Amino acid sequence: MSDRQGQNRISSSQAWITGRILLGYFLLAANIAVEKWLLESYSLLEINFVTAALFMTLTALQELLTRGSLVRIKPVSWKVLLLISLFTLGAWHCFLSALSGLSVFEFGAMSLLSPVMMAVLAMVFLGEKPSGKIWPAILLGMAGGWLMMQAEWEGWSSLDHQAFMLGALLFASLRWITVKFAGEKVPASAMIFWEPVLVLLLMGAVIDPFELWHNASPVILSSAILLFLSRQCLVRSYQAPVTKATSISALIYTKLAWTLLFGYWIWGSLPQPLEWLGVGFIIISSWLVVSGNSNKN
Repeated sequence: MSDRQGQNRISSSQAWITGRILLGYFLLAANIAVEKWLLESYSLLEINFVTAALFMTLTALQELLTRGSLVRIKPVSWKVLLLISLFTLGAWHCFLSALSGLSVFEFGAMSLLSPVMMAVLAMVFLGEKPSGKIWPAILLGMAGGWLMMQAEWEGWSSLDHQAFMLGALLFASLRWITVKFAGEKVPASAMIFWEPVLVLLLMGAVIDPFELWHNASPVILSSAILLFLSRQCLVRSYQAPVTKATSISALIYTKLAWTLLFGYWIWGSLPQPLEWLGVGFIIISSWLVVSGNSNKN
């Protein structure tokens, strides 16, 4: 294979992975909107329990349909899987606790801190050295988020919800750092299947299953389906050798644009011109991340 063919193959692979990451964040934004709506009728413990149960069921079903067995979800490394599940427990609980008191817009805006946190943790734990365009991209994305916050921001109405959000971002970043550290040594199917096991066990021990069954509607299942699909995209992207944790995390800015659109569609919150300017900054930010990685590869 010539050098040009090899470069084209790498570029094609990178483009495919980038598309998968963007899809993963779109699905994650949809999950946020659905969970915000579900919190009006269900407790966060009930939502997390149903999400974890269906999440694991879908993963097992996918393995049976595509591979004919459950071999790839075998827990080959309990230490890694338990650590991922522990971070997931913290992230899920903190995310819903924050979402119960924040609007979808505020929730999405605060998630802009994730790439910065991820970049620091990736340098500390993974020894990553981001390309020169990563930091300007992150700053530009944060500037876009700041512009959108100025259009609707009304101050810190509830400090405890902001603290929960920061805790959620920390747990989520540590989870993805663990996934990246494990690489392909642990099958993606195993990571995805065992990720919510502690959520399932602990939430199941607290909630009243009979009351949940009596009040449950098919809509509550949609949250798990969206989360399952987004995890399929993001976990496999984090495991790919050609990607970096900081690069994937920087594309989270696209999720903020989707949360703005979902906020308008479901709650009638119409983005103002300043918010659209912020979305433009976010798009440029993502382009810088993608182009920076393509040039480096």
